[in-house]
Amino acid sequence: MTIPDHLPQSARAFAASRQALFAALDAGEAGAAFVAGLSDLADRYFGERLAEYGRETGGRRGFSLVAVGGYGRRELCPFSDLDVLLLFPGEPPEWAGELARFLFFPLWDLGIEIGHGVRGVDACLELAGNDHQVLASFLDARHLWGDVRIFRELTGRLEREAYPERRAAFVTWLAEGNVRRGRAHGEAGALLEPQLKEGLGGLRDVHQVRWLSYLAGLAGNYTAPDAEALAALSRDAAFLLVVRCHLHRIGNRKSDKLPFEVQERIAARLGFTGRDGALGVEVFLADLLRRMSRVKTLREALWPGLAVALGALSDSPPEMVGDGVARRPDGLDFAPGLGDGEAVSRLFLLFGTAVRTGEPLAFAAVRRAGELAGRFGDRLCADPAALASLVGILAADASGRVAEALFESGVLAAMLPEFARVGHLVKFDLYHVHPVGRHSLEAVRRLAEAGASPENRYHGLFSGVAHPDRLILGTLFHDIGKGLGGGHAEKGAGIVRTALARFGADPETIEEVAFLVREHLYLADTASRRDLSDRDVAAACAARAGTMDRLNMLLLLTYADARATGPSAWTGWKESLVWELYRRAARMLAEGNLFDEHDAGRMLRTRDRVRAAAKGFMPEEEVEACLDRMPPRYLIAHAPADIVRHLGMVVRLRQEARELAARLPRGRGPAAGEAGGRACGRDEYAPGAVVLEARPAPGGGGHELAVAAQETPGLFAVLAGVLALHDINILSAEIFLWEDGTAIYVFGVSDPPDALYAKELWTRVAGAVRYALLGKLALEYRLDQKRRSPLSCRPGQPNGLIGSGGPGGPGGSGGSVAVQVENKASALYTLIEISAPDRVGLLYDIAHVMAGLRLEVRLAKVDTLGERARDVFYVRGADGKKIEDAGQAREIEAALMHRLGC
Repeated sequence: MTIPDHLPQSARAFAASRQALFAALDAGEAGAAFVAGLSDLADRYFGERLAEYGRETGGRRGFSLVAVGGYGRRELCPFSDLDVLLLFPGEPPEWAGELARFLFFPLWDLGIEIGHGVRGVDACLELAGNDHQVLASFLDARHLWGDVRIFRELTGRLEREAYPERRAAFVTWLAEGNVRRGRAHGEAGALLEPQLKEGLGGLRDVHQVRWLSYLAGLAGNYTAPDAEALAALSRDAAFLLVVRCHLHRIGNRKSDKLPFEVQERIAARLGFTGRDGALGVEVFLADLLRRMSRVKTLREALWPGLAVALGALSDSPPEMVGDGVARRPDGLDFAPGLGDGEAVSRLFLLFGTAVRTGEPLAFAAVRRAGELAGRFGDRLCADPAALASLVGILAADASGRVAEALFESGVLAAMLPEFARVGHLVKFDLYHVHPVGRHSLEAVRRLAEAGASPENRYHGLFSGVAHPDRLILGTLFHDIGKGLGGGHAEKGAGIVRTALARFGADPETIEEVAFLVREHLYLADTASRRDLSDRDVAAACAARAGTMDRLNMLLLLTYADARATGPSAWTGWKESLVWELYRRAARMLAEGNLFDEHDAGRMLRTRDRVRAAAKGFMPEEEVEACLDRMPPRYLIAHAPADIVRHLGMVVRLRQEARELAARLPRGRGPAAGEAGGRACGRDEYAPGAVVLEARPAPGGGGHELAVAAQETPGLFAVLAGVLALHDINILSAEIFLWEDGTAIYVFGVSDPPDALYAKELWTRVAGAVRYALLGKLALEYRLDQKRRSPLSCRPGQPNGLIGSGGPGGPGGSGGSVAVQVENKASALYTLIEISAPDRVGLLYDIAHVMAGLRLEVRLAKVDTLGERARDVFYVRGADGKKIEDAGQAREIEAALMHRLGC
């Protein structure tokens, strides 16, 4: 940044020193000392600027310049606000505004955000008495320059007048704010994109401990925690501040949420490297999240004592609410006088009471539970009654608060050492939002939530499960095999067999839970990657489950796992696919065999219904001609109403083709009767004819886009490229080619970026497709320009540039590309499975290669997990058959790998 010449010397010196300190931070030299160093630079600026003021005006007296908020704490990050108060003993004099402008205008010119006030002591006392936010800022106040006696008058009166009167209400205000923080930002130690300041376990928790400890110390009836606990808190706070500083620098703005795209860079800046098979960024995140969990735990541990000391909680005697369970002002606790042996026998009674009553657990109870788990872990980890109690608690804990206490206390780890290994395990991707342990508990909570909510779509399924304990265990253990290399589902099934055998579980329970762990990805993977109209796919699913109860549990686990994973894992579109597969498999199981109803009968009934519905807009003979030319799979896969809608599009396509042909010079269009020259045997085709129709997807989530056109080489690539240009993501594609060359494409796509102008967008898309087919739109060039645009920035792309060539190929984002050509999954088609880094126009690149190889794409399933795409294509060769030639299969793989960047 160039320092403006018009600035005063004090501001220029501050700017230069600030830039040097930023450079030291970027080079890894500043570290934890940065925040205090930046605060000291600001202190020096104000001192030098006041000296300049004195030289220009002869000086003014009778004020104190005070730092408040983060500046008062000497915790300035690169883009923190600079909160300053000009304090006067009485009403501010006329020249106060002039002094404020003199001090602050140069900082504004440097682009620094200033939070400033100009007030007298009485006004400050009044504000502190009415506004808890102001009171909190005064708790961090620090005198900078001027008359320190004025500052001391303010702090003295605050201690005598404001704090004693407001302290209890202040505690209540903070407690209510913590609830709001939890709802808005979540528990920072449980999220892979934590909010460093306001998330529970963030810097705000540190501030609260310090504020309340100071107020309790003034009250004189509080015993401070041991020095080591406070020292650990300071170390964790310093680490959070360093991370926040790097976040500000990398993002070049004030920010508190730590997004995936900067985590690797921050980990590298802080010197984290890979260890024990974990990436450096995973080691960094695990350390950060553990620290934030510790911060939250300490704040909760100290809160009851602080609240009692400050009058926000009464120190009333405990009330007995059960055998060995008491209610205290801060929550449920073990009854007074219980020995350790008695307490451990009532451990799950305590947690169960919290679930049943909805009351919180006192932190003292959670802490003692952890101590008991440490001492009696050998007993708990093989006690069948303890396991049954744990499962019952988890199944009823729809809020997840008790499960969190079980996790944080260490009770869960003591009972299930296998779970302890993955409790804080971090797998760095853009798909999950929790570490593995927290993810598993959140999945269990989703099941408990469904069981407690009759309006939940999955309530009936959950209520009907024959052995809900097996479902809960399968969900709790479903990711237990992570962190051990590939194949975590298979490895997890082996781990769960050993664990449950230790508790003496019966063989049927062990096998059911192992089945759920082994197969927990099956429904989602199959639904998103296979042709659901293929009865063999549904039959394989039914055979895999074997019973309706297993199939129901598998669906419930799929739902819970996806909901716990993150927003992109369970869209309406993905849910509808899973349910379609479930229904087809369930119907086969219900009929007692693994075969669907006769396809011939279905097609006959569909044809009859289409004939009846199409009478109003198409002559019978034309309807019959079209029905004869439709592929059998089209009549099986689509409802009669959809086919009639597509026929209407074909009518419009024919009209558009006639109009375009009439405008073409004589001899430029295909002659009637040429291959691909007629729609349903009647009308000439003209290049560029296309009809699009979009509607919200019937299953919810996204849109369904139907396209009617005459099939031409590269049409799929054109459609994919045009949709990418308009920021429409393709989720799935079905392609039905009629015998006369009419093509019906049915896409599942994302919602339009601007829902208010969706109609205009689809009109533009149709126009762009026509232009591309007519050679008036250069898709290759347009997509390359879009990739290079900073507006196309995606996670992990430096400077927002995508598609600059280099690693990852044209538009590549780096990362591995895998292509597999196989013939076993379908009797009619060859499957091409592609895994690659997502990028603008990826599907266009794939379709372009397939068109060049004269492959006929009949079905595409497109799924994006974070920043990786997993696409599956059902294809045939130019001869209309599967790709049986091994040499041709290798050529397909090589061509795709080349295009996609390997």
